[in-house]
Amino acid sequence: MLEFPSGTEVGNWTVPEEWVVRDAWVKYKGKKILDYKKQPLSLVVGSLPFKGMVTRDELAEHLHVADHRPDDTLYEFKFYEKDWGFSIPWNKVFKKGKDGVTKQALKEGEYEVFIDTEYKPGVMKVATHTILGKTDKEILLFAHLDHPFQANDNLSGVAALVDLVKKIKPLSFEHTIKLVFCPETIGSNAYVATQNLDNVSFVIALDIVGNSNEEGFLFQKSFDTSHRVNAAAHLALRGMGEGYRQGIFRSTIGSDEYAFNDPAIGVPGILLTSYPYDEYHTSADTPEKIDYKMIEKAQRFVLKTIEYYEKDFIPQKMFTGPLFRSKYGIQTPGKQLNLSWDYLIYSMDGERAFTDLCVEFGLNFEHTYDFIEKLVEGGAVGRWPIVSQGDFQEIAREEY
Repeated sequence: MLEFPSGTEVGNWTVPEEWVVRDAWVKYKGKKILDYKKQPLSLVVGSLPFKGMVTRDELAEHLHVADHRPDDTLYEFKFYEKDWGFSIPWNKVFKKGKDGVTKQALKEGEYEVFIDTEYKPGVMKVATHTILGKTDKEILLFAHLDHPFQANDNLSGVAALVDLVKKIKPLSFEHTIKLVFCPETIGSNAYVATQNLDNVSFVIALDIVGNSNEEGFLFQKSFDTSHRVNAAAHLALRGMGEGYRQGIFRSTIGSDEYAFNDPAIGVPGILLTSYPYDEYHTSADTPEKIDYKMIEKAQRFVLKTIEYYEKDFIPQKMFTGPLFRSKYGIQTPGKQLNLSWDYLIYSMDGERAFTDLCVEFGLNFEHTYDFIEKLVEGGAVGRWPIVSQGDFQEIAREEY
C-alpha cells in the first residue's frame, strides 16, 4: 500500500484533503425532498458545509440532473471547484405539460438546506499487488477505484484484475505483473512521480468493462502509436473473433494510462473499455446491470496482449524467390490467405516485428505464429529477438 498525505505534490497535482460526510438533506415545509442517507449520490461529491434557507431559484442553481435518465440521480462531483450542490431526478424538478412544454415542478417558497461535511488532512492510498515473472521487466495493470456507488465505473475493472490474479501463476510470464488500484488520474500521477519506471514495458488500463455493447470493446492506442503493444493488443482483440473499436490516445475517454504516455515519462499505456453505456454516472449503474462475460473477455484481452507481446520477434527471410509451401506442409486452399502469406514472407526483411506484419496483412497471430515456426525449424526463416523497442542489436542476432 502506497500512501500520499494531503498536500503532497505529485507532478503538477496536489493530493487534496479528505472529504467527510456526516449528513445532508433538503426540506420543503418540514418534509425532506432530498436525503443523503437514503440516496448518497444526492449530495454532490466535494460539497462544502452549508446550513440555511434558500429560495426555489437559489436552490435550482445548486441542483444537477441527468437529462437522459429522468428517473435517476446523477453522480456529480466538484473535487477542486469548492461549492455545494445536490443531484436530483429530472422529473422532480421539471414536468412536461400536455402541450409538450417543459415546466418547473419545484414549488415556490423557501427550502431548508443542511450539509454537514468537513475537509481535513488525510491520506490517499494506492494499492499494488505483484506477481513475479521470470525477469524484473514489468507490465502495469491499472483499474481506478474512486467513484462511489458506481458498479461499471469502475468496479468492473477492479473486479477483472482481482479475479485475474487467480489466472496468472508466478513465473508464467517473462514480465513481472503489477496490479495497481488507485483514485483515477491523481493516483496514477502519484505512482508515476514516486515509483521507479525504468523496467516498465507498458501499461494497460481497464476502465468500464462490464456493459454489453453492440460495437464491442473500445481499444485506445498509446500516444506513441508505433509501439509494439498496440499491435499486440489489436491482435488479441482480433483473435477473440468479435467486433471491436479502436481509436487513438484519449480519442473517446481516458484513464490511468494518461500520465504514463507523456513523452517525458516514456511508458506507453493503452486503454480497454466498453464505454459508452446509458447508465454512466447515474444511480442506475448498479451490479445488476453488469455482464460478467464482458469482464471475462477483458481478462482474456489482458492475458493475450501480454502473451503476444512476449512472443513477438523479428523474422527474416533466408532464401530467395517464392516459398515452396508444400515442402513445409503449410499449403492452404484459401487464395486470400496464401496471398497474405506471400506478402508476409516478402516483407520479412529482418527489421520489422512479427506483430506489426500480422496487423498489416490482416493475419491471425496464433495461426501465423505456428506457420512461421515451421519455417524457422526448416531454416527458411531467421528469428531474431527484440532487444529494445523498435530496434535490436546485431550482437543478439549473432548469438542466435
